[in-house]
Amino acid sequence: MPSVQRYDSVPIRDYHFDDQTGFLYVYRVPIAGAMVQKYVKSDGSEEMEAKLPEEILSDATVSSANSKPVTDGHHGLVTKDNSHDLLKGFTASNGHVEGNMLYNDITITDPNLISQIKSGDKRELSIGFETQMDPTSGTYNGTKYDAVQRNIRINHVAVVPKGRAGHEVRLIGDSAEAVEQVEPSEEKGNQMETRVVRADGQNITVAADDVEKITKLDADNSAKAKQIADLDAQIKKLQSEKAQLQGDADASAKKADAAEAKVASLEDDKKKLQKQVDQLKGDAFDERLNLIDQVKGFVGDSDYDYHGKSDRDMKIDAVKAVRGDAIDFKDKSDEFVDAAFQLLEKPKKVSGYAGPEPETKGDAADPIAKAYYDLNHMYKGVK
Repeated sequence: MPSVQRYDSVPIRDYHFDDQTGFLYVYRVPIAGAMVQKYVKSDGSEEMEAKLPEEILSDATVSSANSKPVTDGHHGLVTKDNSHDLLKGFTASNGHVEGNMLYNDITITDPNLISQIKSGDKRELSIGFETQMDPTSGTYNGTKYDAVQRNIRINHVAVVPKGRAGHEVRLIGDSAEAVEQVEPSEEKGNQMETRVVRADGQNITVAADDVEKITKLDADNSAKAKQIADLDAQIKKLQSEKAQLQGDADASAKKADAAEAKVASLEDDKKKLQKQVDQLKGDAFDERLNLIDQVKGFVGDSDYDYHGKSDRDMKIDAVKAVRGDAIDFKDKSDEFVDAAFQLLEKPKKVSGYAGPEPETKGDAADPIAKAYYDLNHMYKGVK
């Protein structure tokens, strides 16, 4: 026989509160009884199932009602793995039989659930149990049934909304919800037969012929709602990935700009070094060595440091070593500096220069001649 899960409901009747703990106590609760009930299974089909006295009132079933969890609604079977989150109270250990009913006491400890009971939002107790289905048909108290619930074992007692016959959780496998208790059959005349089913999170009363249609419609809506939730999750994930990629792109752009600036700086350094290298190659190298020797002849070989000095700087140093500060080289051209340096070795040509002032404008301008002319007049009277 297949093992399945079932839910039945009974109203919360008299209860009181403990003055010390504030816990809510419900005494002598009729948890279950011998009867025939109609169940709507997870696939929408209906089945008349019997709780026969020898099953529901057996010692094993009565014992299974003792010291069991009380939950806020149904969430499947309660185990040690989920009891920390689901446990809102417990049943007593005095399960017993009166007539054809199984009774027990219940204690509710959760303040939120107690408040909902006091406000009337939740006023029924619904047992969650496991049973094995025996597909043997028969009649009990004049009511026909399609199968018998065997080996009934109570797992928990859930507090559910007032008037509720269905439950939030649709269990996997062959789980079902009791929609009504069927009394011994009587003629109902032309009265329409109705059923209470769970649709869109609400309990609604519908014509018996519409139960299958409503149940399938609710299942379709639930599937679409899940698809929407899945799409929302995918959208959020893609938005997060987009933001991360944008951040990575911005960081990469900054790194690229910094690298480009570094390359430009290195290129400038390379050009400067190359210029210095070029200055030391070929004839320029020989000319500089010759100039150094010439300058040392005027400034002294031992004390003069030419490192880091340009040709112009060394020539000015040589002129100042001989002439002192007689010449101000500020804003003077390189040709002027060259002429002043050359005159250190050819002073007679300067003192003997008596020609006309050279051309200083236009294409005929001769900067070297002009420099000699200026120096000639500057050195007049200097021996």
